[in-house]
Amino acid sequence: MDERLDQAPCGYVSMADNRVIQDVNATLCRMLGYEKRGMCGSSFESLLTRSSRIFFQIYFLPLIKLNRGVEEMYLTFKTSSGEPLPVLLNASAVERDGEWVYDCMLMPMRRRMEYEQQIQQAESASNRAREELERIENLLRQKRDELERIQGTSSME
Repeated sequence: MDERLDQAPCGYVSMADNRVIQDVNATLCRMLGYEKRGMCGSSFESLLTRSSRIFFQIYFLPLIKLNRGVEEMYLTFKTSSGEPLPVLLNASAVERDGEWVYDCMLMPMRRRMEYEQQIQQAESASNRAREELERIENLLRQKRDELERIQGTSSME
């Protein structure tokens, strides 16, 4: 494997049509905590969580065969320590030596989950503030109407 690909800032895996891993880069090995020789020859699906394995079988396989590519597929891997590692996968199908091979790039998504949680918290706080503002505006409107009624009755006297 080319040194630049081996040390790329994203994971790379190449698997045969039967989903047996043929090659991985050092980055993916570090991300998952496995040795390269332990990953090559194993099943790609064995690295996925149960739900991602099902998702992979239902969506990845038909898409890669139909479109010869998959973009932005969210999967979760299991690291050697059992921790989940969410990734974004892009893949392409290429024919090498008369056999189909799937080349995949994997971008870790640890930070994205944190960012999404922060965005959700901010949206929730914004909604609460908007509701409070509406409540205060309604109260202000009621007080203004009450004041106008009081001023209207005192001017009639």
